[in-house]
Amino acid sequence: MKKKPSFSHMGWMLTPVALIALVAGCSKENSAPVPEAKAQPKISAITTATFGRDSKDEGERLFGKECAFCHVGTSTGSFMLNRRLPDDQKGNADLNKRSDLEADYVKAVARNGLVNMPAFSKIEISDEDLDKIANYLARKKP
Repeated sequence: MKKKPSFSHMGWMLTPVALIALVAGCSKENSAPVPEAKAQPKISAITTATFGRDSKDEGERLFGKECAFCHVGTSTGSFMLNRRLPDDQKGNADLNKRSDLEADYVKAVARNGLVNMPAFSKIEISDEDLDKIANYLARKKP
């Protein structure tokens, strides 16, 4: 009876083919230029954890308490949002620094979630508190 070739016997033949494919895929000749992203400034965990704590603006204090963990500095929310921004807006992912946000949009995203951001219920953030956070983020910054 003739023995069928097994994958372990064929592995040595596939290795050169895989290496050639890998090297060919890494060639710079066929690659498009990748635009440089603006680097996010490094913000310490302490700064993020205490964001807005001493502010006179209740919306800013609530943003610091409820949102800054993900949306200030190089945290998950800012990182993921920055990946989705157009090239000319890269580095503009910190919500507290944006000037293009509308209060109704902020509330809709907070209640329904968006891509990686989970939805927040009225138990987690009351409508009154969400209004204050949304109005804080929607203010027009200089």
